[in-house]
Amino acid sequence: MRLEKHHYFYLFVGFLFLGVVSVNLFSDGMFMDGLFYAAIARNMAHGLGSFWQPHLSQTLFSEFYEHPPLALGLQSVAFRVFGDSIYVERLYSLFTYLSMGSLMVLIWGKITNDRKRGWIALFLLLTIGGLPWAVANNVLENTMGVFTCLSVWLILGSLENGRRFRVVLAGLSLSMGLLAKGFFCLYIWDVPFFLWLFRRQSGFRRMAADTGILVGSTLLPIAFLYGFLPAAQNNMNHYFSEQVVNSILNVQTVSTRFAIIGKFLHNILPPLVLGSIAVAAALRQGRDKKVLQANRRIALMFLAIVLSGVLPIMISLKQSGFYILTVYPLFALGLACYLDPVLGPWIDGFRPEARGFGIFKKVTAGVVVAAVSLALLQIGRVGRDKETVADCRAVIDHVGEGAVVNICPDMYDEWGLHGYFSRYGKVSLDPDLKNPRRYFLAVDGCCRSHLAQKYSPVDIATTKYKLYRR
Repeated sequence: MRLEKHHYFYLFVGFLFLGVVSVNLFSDGMFMDGLFYAAIARNMAHGLGSFWQPHLSQTLFSEFYEHPPLALGLQSVAFRVFGDSIYVERLYSLFTYLSMGSLMVLIWGKITNDRKRGWIALFLLLTIGGLPWAVANNVLENTMGVFTCLSVWLILGSLENGRRFRVVLAGLSLSMGLLAKGFFCLYIWDVPFFLWLFRRQSGFRRMAADTGILVGSTLLPIAFLYGFLPAAQNNMNHYFSEQVVNSILNVQTVSTRFAIIGKFLHNILPPLVLGSIAVAAALRQGRDKKVLQANRRIALMFLAIVLSGVLPIMISLKQSGFYILTVYPLFALGLACYLDPVLGPWIDGFRPEARGFGIFKKVTAGVVVAAVSLALLQIGRVGRDKETVADCRAVIDHVGEGAVVNICPDMYDEWGLHGYFSRYGKVSLDPDLKNPRRYFLAVDGCCRSHLAQKYSPVDIATTKYKLYRR
């Protein structure tokens, strides 16, 4: 098959993305939250816990209601199909971003009526801070981002020939977003309003009706599940009271409500700098300033949608940068739309038969080879928490899968340790010294008198932790 010019740009961006994320994505070791989610999904695949009652371990989150269960359930399907390898959750996470990227190109096509330059938005997304980290660490926002992008694409499609059924589908997609990570996806409800405000492709009544349909088709499936499935009702009640209400009223992770704004601005700085350089270069070449106004309203529309996803986070002092991950594809699309009239003539002038494009094709081939090689080199490599990962695997090999092991009470809040033991071997860590187990895991200087009375050391190769047996 003969590749067109734009295919090379897509290949370049796609494999550049793979190269950027592969070092952390395909090496062993993971951020605590993503580790928990992978362990819970694997447990669910093996019949430990259920969709509405997920399970991490016997001693920590035996019933996990910290987040809605859909992303965990979808990942559990991947474990059922592909087995227990650590690459299952990693490839699942990568798949969510491939899906988001595909949907971004479809959205670009709806906005510009041409998908050939959709790679500009993908390249800008790649430069946003925090995105490579999110891909590698299996956060729930990865799954939710697929549903938010799908909803936006469906809403845009509904404007063609009055196909309101797509608005219903967009609402159903947001229902799944709700069940993946909660209320963070509901800013998409604002999309019909901002489409009307900035593009005026439909009247006010149509916008109001579409918004009502979107909200209703989002909430009705949730209401049905809540009303007719007791297990779903129990899950939602726990999530709302323990995670939502408690987080707003009692949990503080930042010193100011504006922290999320600072994080957002920090993450979008790289694409803004690149965009500014492109604009400055175009103006220096004598490009008319009016060209910058061509897609201004579209860019402002996307910016308004993005801000409607960021600003509500300020309600709570429990904030984290990955809460707003789903807005970045839309930000990249908005910025790409703004820059397209500037970059378009340059890209169009990059002729396939030119020597420069031949060099670019060779560079693209080099990026493909380098990215694939870099990914393959990570197989078997531990990227983070090296001592913990090695010790966990050695201990699990000795105590066996599904064991319950005592630990020093002071070690109980080493959440990553719980995650690794659960993910690698379904092993639970019990800090209750009044409930003695066959094995005891400790660090040097921990619970010395207790260990001296009842336990003897096990001779296995560990570095950070020591295993004892009764």
